[in-house]
Amino acid sequence: MPEEDRVIQRQIDVSLGDRSYPIYFGSGVTASFAPTCQQHGIPRRIVIVTDTNIARHYLAPLENNLRHFDFDVSSVVIPPGENQKSLQRAHLLFTALLKGGVGRKSAIVALGGGVIGDLAGFIAATYHRGVTLVQVPTTLLSQVDSSVGGKVAVNHPLGKNMIGAFYQPKFVWVDAETLRTLPAREIVCGLGEVLKYGVVFDAEFFAYLEANLDNILKLEPASVLHVQARCCELKAHVVSEDEREQGLRVVLNYGHTVGHALEAAGHYRILKHGEAVLLGMIAESFIAREMGLLPPDVHERIVQTLRRLPVKFAKSSFSGARILKAMAFDKKSVEGKARFVLPIRLGEVQVVDEVDVALIQSSLRYVLGLAGKGSQ
Repeated sequence: MPEEDRVIQRQIDVSLGDRSYPIYFGSGVTASFAPTCQQHGIPRRIVIVTDTNIARHYLAPLENNLRHFDFDVSSVVIPPGENQKSLQRAHLLFTALLKGGVGRKSAIVALGGGVIGDLAGFIAATYHRGVTLVQVPTTLLSQVDSSVGGKVAVNHPLGKNMIGAFYQPKFVWVDAETLRTLPAREIVCGLGEVLKYGVVFDAEFFAYLEANLDNILKLEPASVLHVQARCCELKAHVVSEDEREQGLRVVLNYGHTVGHALEAAGHYRILKHGEAVLLGMIAESFIAREMGLLPPDVHERIVQTLRRLPVKFAKSSFSGARILKAMAFDKKSVEGKARFVLPIRLGEVQVVDEVDVALIQSSLRYVLGLAGKGSQ
């Protein structure tokens, strides 16, 4: 990459008063990371939390950059996977920090995808009642969604993200170069969340994604930057208006009621989060169509676009009863009833608390039936 391209290309701000922070976008910009930490007053003592997959590619360059600028850096490297988002893993991380003499005036840098961002963010929010957090997302999903907004959590065997907090970072560092070492499956996971933003907020953006999906899958730089920036613009607006999900932010859960239940029903081993959300969007679009909220032609347009993203799973891996049971424990439920965010047109959704169980079951049969139709 030409040296002149290795600069911050874009900045978007999340407006939260004295807790406001920027999201920086670039490609191959590791050399600028430590100076940016200095600019934001990040404590000299830094612990990087990452996983073995990410460490292989990006840990040493980041450590070297920070040490060059006189930061005192150590790292904790854990195995990859959703099952690491647990109180057991958090306990081990707390122990490592305490044994390492990491004090209150320190910072946690979350270097990784959504799992690392959630887990390291949870550690930062609770260790010494809160230490400085910097998010360095390395997957498309985390770059466009989970690293922004301050939701940090670990899972419980009965449900996803049940134990957590709202804890904002000092800044978010989005380096598109990290996408180039990702498996194709991870790009698909991210695009599930990307398409969510088009359905929920922006019909024009959805049309852009329809037209440019192949370029994005190929990681064409201009398309990737546009997608990253537009999703973060939309997320930043929502978080600025409703940080703690008391109103507007609820709409970002489109696809997540069914999606989280699919993840839990598969014990977090069968589907990745983005894949589950993608299937959840299909199921929830089906519910909206059957309730007369979404015109059939718009439903078809949403489903056909989502099905361009390959998700492989065995229908036999799931049962409707197990998915419904998982849904009952979803933290978005209201008085024991599952809450759905349903599209009514491209760019607009409606929150619905009353959905007939038989219709939910039909939506699950519909989406699981796609497993045998070749395109998934």
